[in-house]
Formats: sequence, C-alpha cells, structure tokens
Amino acid sequence: MLVSNTPVKRLNATLPEQLAQFVGEITGDGGLYETPSEFVRDLIRRYMEKTIETERHNINNLLRQSMAENSYSNFTSEDANSIRKNLI
Repeated sequence: MLVSNTPVKRLNATLPEQLAQFVGEITGDGGLYETPSEFVRDLIRRYMEKTIETERHNINNLLRQSMAENSYSNFTSEDANSIRKNLI
C-alpha cells in the first residue's frame, strides 16, 4: 500500500473526555487560544520547530564527531552553516 504525502489541510479528531476538557479550558473566552483549531496549529508549529532544531543539533554533532575522528581542521559553526546551505 502506498502512503500519500499530500498535505493535510483539514483535520477532524475525536478526543477522550480528559483531553476535550483540557482543550475547552484553554480555548474560548478567557483562554490562551480563541479556538481549538488555533491551539492545534500552535502545537503542530511548535513540534515542527522542535523537530527541525533537534535534527540540526544531531547533524552538527555528527559532523563534529566526524571531524574529531579524522585529521581535519577545527570545525566551526560557520562550516556547519555553509554545509547546511549547500544541502538545502
């Protein structure tokens, strides 16, 4: 079975009572978010940012490890940025 990578623009989820109650408490009048959709978008955005930062951290660690294991010049953050730009 093939998995589609088509972007999901609309979600519909049923929450257990405890989660539904929590979402209800932080959305609407006096809540941190105006709507549950706004809350979900923020969760996804934060997850994306965390994932990207973790990947960058892991790549930098692997590059530093590789440089330390070989006889190359010192690896700097400028080197990492240059490599990252070439990969993108």
